[in-house]
Amino acid sequence: MPEYRRLLINGGTFFFTVVTYNRIPLFKNPKCRSILHNAWEDTQRRFPFKTIAICLLPDHLHCIWQLPEDDANYSVRWKEIKRLFTKQYLIEIGPGQQRNKSRQKRQEAAIWQRRFWEHAIKNDGDFERHLDYIHYNPIKHGYVEKASDWQWSSFHKFVHQGIYDNDWVGGNEGRIQGLDWE
Repeated sequence: MPEYRRLLINGGTFFFTVVTYNRIPLFKNPKCRSILHNAWEDTQRRFPFKTIAICLLPDHLHCIWQLPEDDANYSVRWKEIKRLFTKQYLIEIGPGQQRNKSRQKRQEAAIWQRRFWEHAIKNDGDFERHLDYIHYNPIKHGYVEKASDWQWSSFHKFVHQGIYDNDWVGGNEGRIQGLDWE
């Protein structure tokens, strides 16, 4: 098995992708979106982090977080969000998908993929590329024709701040260059 090490940076800014088990479209269900929202807020209260950008799609989410200056442990936050979501999902919705032998052995529900993708944001250009990626994702997957048509995204916040035009559909047209993100 390959040895994987996560990059830990106190106060770092990170891009994440988190996916449901077998890409089950859980977040089409308003109850699941509510459970996730509550798990997110609870975790954020107990393990502070700033959500800079986010987009929730039916079977995955992308986001950018900034951690506190003295903290680099984003894994504990994801573990807690997934744990709280799973616990409430099992209570309110049911057992989830059929569990394979590995998940049965580990007593894991079949709700989330085990891991998540993380990327440390390196500079302004990297931040802008990931911000665009997050907000372009509903268009990429064919859910909408323009980013403003996707309800479960921080895109609307960035339109309000004057970062994007409401009609943005990807690329540099309709987006202010040189965004100051810190």
